[in-house]
Amino acid sequence: MTDPQRPACLSQPHQEELANGLLRVSCRYHPERLLDDSFQLADIPLPATLKTAVAKRKAEYLAGRWCARTGLQGFGVTGIPGVNEDRSPRWPEGMTGSITHSHGIAEVLVANAGLWLTVGLDTEQWVNPERASRLEKELFTDYERQQLNLMTPLQRANRLTLIFSAKESLFKALYPLTGKRFYFHDAERRKPDRLTLLRTLNADWPKGTEIPFRWRERQHGVLSWIALPR
Repeated sequence: MTDPQRPACLSQPHQEELANGLLRVSCRYHPERLLDDSFQLADIPLPATLKTAVAKRKAEYLAGRWCARTGLQGFGVTGIPGVNEDRSPRWPEGMTGSITHSHGIAEVLVANAGLWLTVGLDTEQWVNPERASRLEKELFTDYERQQLNLMTPLQRANRLTLIFSAKESLFKALYPLTGKRFYFHDAERRKPDRLTLLRTLNADWPKGTEIPFRWRERQHGVLSWIALPR
């Protein structure tokens, strides 16, 4: 097999070192450019569970694994993440990471597990005000909804998008550590850059634990991440 090539369905690769032992890698994916040999060209196996999937889902997977492999190479690690029974990525020994994709952009956070306990990453498109008003009860606690009282509909929608993304990042960061599924009302944004657990997940992650998160607002959406050092 020749060296892997970036297929035409992937474009604009980008790498960024967020901290020591912590890399973010992104690219754009174009399902309409996905060809029969795209996976072979990239030297990334197509999972049996995706053989009959639509082009969008295949392109998302290919982009996520391409970015993940690029990130791992930054640490001198070869290969791509496998797939666990719950369909989450299985990272090589000594590494951890998180994959997200939305509206044509795939992003991956790859970390040295000797330095970082866990990471979680999520990107979301801005939710429009009409949809946000329907989602507030589903995604927000009573306290979080009270904080919206003096906001315009657009401000409320942007706040919902941010907190939704942060809670997704929280789940991706803590589920691998706890094996416990939890939901939007099980964490609350009480401080601008922190989420507070409202239920105990295990002895290491009791109710009341504060978990810091970071985010970037972009023209079309928001990127949030959690990276907890050892």
